[in-house]
Amino acid sequence: MGKVSIRDVASLAGVSIATVSQVLNGKGARFSEKTKAKVLAARDEIGYVPNASARSLKQGAKILIGVVVPSLRNPFFGDLVQHMQENIPDNVSLSIMTAGAGQADQTIEILVNSGVHGIIMAGQLAQPVAIASSLKKRGIALVVLENHDGLVDADAVFASDKMGGHLVAEHLLALGHKHVVLLGNQVYTDNLQYRTAAFKETMLAAGAKVSEVATRNLTKHAGRAAAMAVSITQATAAFALNDELAIGLIAGLNAHGIQVPNDMSVIGYDDTDYAEFFRPALTTVEQPLWLIAEAAMKTVVARINHPDTERQVAAFDTKLIVRESTAPLS
Repeated sequence: MGKVSIRDVASLAGVSIATVSQVLNGKGARFSEKTKAKVLAARDEIGYVPNASARSLKQGAKILIGVVVPSLRNPFFGDLVQHMQENIPDNVSLSIMTAGAGQADQTIEILVNSGVHGIIMAGQLAQPVAIASSLKKRGIALVVLENHDGLVDADAVFASDKMGGHLVAEHLLALGHKHVVLLGNQVYTDNLQYRTAAFKETMLAAGAKVSEVATRNLTKHAGRAAAMAVSITQATAAFALNDELAIGLIAGLNAHGIQVPNDMSVIGYDDTDYAEFFRPALTTVEQPLWLIAEAAMKTVVARINHPDTERQVAAFDTKLIVRESTAPLS
């Protein structure tokens, strides 16, 4: 078969070219689910990509890689993107996009329509298996930092959240804390689920009690707003699922007259660059961002150049960084 066109998709699906165009560009709300499914199935079956995505990777051509993160306001993802930019080969350029809750799948299609050859996904996909399968059929490389367990059609690069959750629990138990608060949000990504499951499993196995407080998001503002709910649990320590939450929580506890770590220990996650300079300096879990960014960039470029190789997985250890915000139980 020669170059596949939108006309071929329409013919296979038994619909008009206009219908295909609207469905593939996210404007197909007026069509039935059956019609949209037929269009997407036809697209994947024949491997259609838009004209802008014609991947002529002849010698000297630029490789375009899309990078999707949940937010650039979170320092963790800002640092991740910065490290990726510092690892760009000469023949590669990046297209950076943010995608909030529920937007990641559509953002993938926007990037495909803009002509990317590969995608690094640092957010949570709603339909990871379907998206990964579709991109593979269309010859577009995908490297995920979330959704990595068992996603056979995408390469994966990640730090071990299971190890991280276990390290947090071991640290708090070693300090004598037997009642702790897990401070998270209302919807967990896969990585956060691994993190919390390992934490709770380790704590409960040691006979400790884990109370849970849910926030609306993983920001400093949400952490500060949750301080009262955390304090009334009468727990002696709190594990916030990222540094943003932890720093906000400490500020909120302080406003209620609760001193960290004298009255309550607080531990975060990510080891963002200001965790060391906040007061009290934040005990947290380090994810090796430089290594993750470097591996993600190398993996997606390798997949673009060699699409038929076996699935690649790069997993990195996490590390506990002990600072001032945790202390032995008085």
